[in-house]
Amino acid sequence: MEDITAFGVLGERLSFLLHHADMGAMTALAERLSPLGVTPGRATAIVYIGLHEGCDQITLGRALGVNRASTMKAIDALTVLGAIERRPGRDRRTNALHLTETGRNLRGAIEQATREHDQAAFAVLSADERTQLRGLLTKLRSGARRRAPAIAMAAAR
Repeated sequence: MEDITAFGVLGERLSFLLHHADMGAMTALAERLSPLGVTPGRATAIVYIGLHEGCDQITLGRALGVNRASTMKAIDALTVLGAIERRPGRDRRTNALHLTETGRNLRGAIEQATREHDQAAFAVLSADERTQLRGLLTKLRSGARRRAPAIAMAAAR
């Protein structure tokens, strides 16, 4: 990857730095999850479904922040993998998503792999710095969620 200074003032922008840090961390996470047969997004879906047994595909898509087509593609792939199963939902148009035994075992492996990934990816930070970073990222995420409805309303005008 190109040295960040090659991008001039853009390389000093927080959003640019965050994006590059994220790209590196997610690439490493994808490599760590690859032997489990899942991508980071699908791993996240498995953990979410495990925590919210019986959720439907719309709820899952919203939680993941992806569109309907991407959600269905992930659900189909996880079904083929044997990690989840569809059961009748609250009405004829929905399915309730549940982990299978394979999915529950995979969830445990995903949680272990992500724990190891975090330890490796953030080893350059002290424990206090990791705590501070977690707090700052949580604050940014909360602020983005509060701004999203206002941005959507402004765009609709």
